[in-house]
Amino acid sequence: MFCINIYASNIVTGHMASQRTKRENELGFGSKTSTQRTRLINKDGSFNIDRIEISRWSSTSTYHALTRMPWYEFTAIVFLYFIVINLIFACLYYAVGVEGLNGIDATTEFDKFLEAFFFSTQTFSTVGFGRLSPATHGTSTIAAIESLVGLLGFALATGLLYGRFARPVARMLFSRNAIIAPFKEGNAFQFRLANKMRNSQITDMSCRVTVAKFEVENGTKIRRFRPLDLEVPNIVFFPMTWTINHPIDENSPLYGMTEADMKEADVEFLVSLNGFDDTFSQNVSSRHSYTYEELVYGAKWISVFNQNEKGQTSQDLRKISDYEKVRLN
Repeated sequence: MFCINIYASNIVTGHMASQRTKRENELGFGSKTSTQRTRLINKDGSFNIDRIEISRWSSTSTYHALTRMPWYEFTAIVFLYFIVINLIFACLYYAVGVEGLNGIDATTEFDKFLEAFFFSTQTFSTVGFGRLSPATHGTSTIAAIESLVGLLGFALATGLLYGRFARPVARMLFSRNAIIAPFKEGNAFQFRLANKMRNSQITDMSCRVTVAKFEVENGTKIRRFRPLDLEVPNIVFFPMTWTINHPIDENSPLYGMTEADMKEADVEFLVSLNGFDDTFSQNVSSRHSYTYEELVYGAKWISVFNQNEKGQTSQDLRKISDYEKVRLN
């Protein structure tokens, strides 16, 4: 009876471990990506999945779009908004008659429109230089509405600027390539990374690497996701470069795979980083990936470390992607 209980307990434990392993290996891509021949994670960390939305507007967050877009796009949108709004109000002033503005000094219609446009910019920004002022009820009403629109507009722009500056971002510098390097008695999969922001300290860093590769099951190619055991998956402090190292032993999903096998399996290494940003007191994350085309066989990293005249350890991040060719074990 006791042996039966132990046997049943082992079955349940094994089943739970199997289910736990299955959950740990599931990244969220599912099995539907088996036919996708392009990378799953783009170089900027975004997911390379095409989404057909129920509604374009219901699935779009204006705030997220404006706080996450590049600075040049955000600046261009703010500048365009300022020009368009003032053109609209300039047309309204011109439509009711620029004679309703005191201080107009123009003879041609184009000059009158320009005067109305510049009066609009002064009213919108609540600067009010004083040479031009509304003289009729019509222009005064338009100026009052524009002042309200201007106040709301600048309040929104200020909030967006704060959101862009206050949003914690993990700016990681990854090596351009991953390598298969000699390691102890065998080989290892490696890549390097560093904190790109020198005035931001990230602690309690953790890294997870999963390899996505096609495997033949029952005569059908299916993309499977296999976690890679890392030599050092966690570090407390992150002031220097970090070499992620996965020893390729008999327990590794990469064991026995040649360069041709990597290409045939269309391997992609999916990287997930998590850490705690001291500046914002928030957790930050970053994603990256390497495809078989970005994998260099038979290489080792060139050291980025040196010592300066003060005796401090110096690291040259310009060399983070530098390697030299070597013979594999």
